[in-house]
Amino acid sequence: MAMVAVITLVLLTSAIAHADNIYVSCCYNQYASNGTIEKFDSGGNMSTFASGLVPSGLAFDRSGNLYVGNYYDGTIDKFDSSGNRSTFASGLNTPTGLAFDTSGNLFVANCGDNTIKKFDLSGNMSVFASVDHPDGIAFDSSGNLYVACWYSRSIEKFDSSGNMSVFASGLVDEPWGLAFNSIGNLYAAIGEQGDEIDKFDSSGNRSTFASGLENTLSGLAFDSGDNLYVGCWRSGTIDKFDSSGNMSIFASGLNNPQFIAVQVPEPATMSLLAFGGLSLLRRRRA
Repeated sequence: MAMVAVITLVLLTSAIAHADNIYVSCCYNQYASNGTIEKFDSGGNMSTFASGLVPSGLAFDRSGNLYVGNYYDGTIDKFDSSGNRSTFASGLNTPTGLAFDTSGNLFVANCGDNTIKKFDLSGNMSVFASVDHPDGIAFDSSGNLYVACWYSRSIEKFDSSGNMSVFASGLVDEPWGLAFNSIGNLYAAIGEQGDEIDKFDSSGNRSTFASGLENTLSGLAFDSGDNLYVGCWRSGTIDKFDSSGNMSIFASGLNNPQFIAVQVPEPATMSLLAFGGLSLLRRRRA
């Protein structure tokens, strides 16, 4: 009797779930280098990522480097994934909001001279647009740039060629932070006294997402689960709204939190080599 073993190798691949990290710029005094960047892991545990700054806007590039606007000294700092700090740009005038487009160009709301600066992949700077006191900025999935214009109480929209249109005007108070959720709705922190968060659908229709917050709202950011994080400057808290609009306090006791950036690590991949489909073929000889 002969026995033949047929063995099938099966490659099992599974993605290990990733966890978002939340970064917050905290700065009590815009004229002293006593600010910090605080980091929160997915469990809400806080650690200080960097100190000795005057931080404002935050943004991650595609390689996981964190860029930080320094409000008073007019610089953009770059932190690599290990936390090493270098100066990316200098000579700016009170940079606030930062955002990357899909090509990897960095855009900076330079509110001191009422411009939006653009840095290409080589770090070359140009003036992308002139606006009225820009603060928060954000890109939609089509590459259009939205700018919160504090003095004019409006949100301006720029296409990739720099052509401007008014996306929203006549807001009840000054807009600051902007952020898009996963389905393309724009959220805006409205009001120096933190009156409300407004929601704009892709057609520009406006509704009130949350109101009566009264904590001097600043930066906004969504995580990968469409939870909205809100910097509350006056109360020193980060508010969190789930996708249904339910609010909770994510963090408290902060030193004037301003802008927020969410780091979404790439999911790790685990491969398992398994033996399966083992069959024994028995053949009888006469």
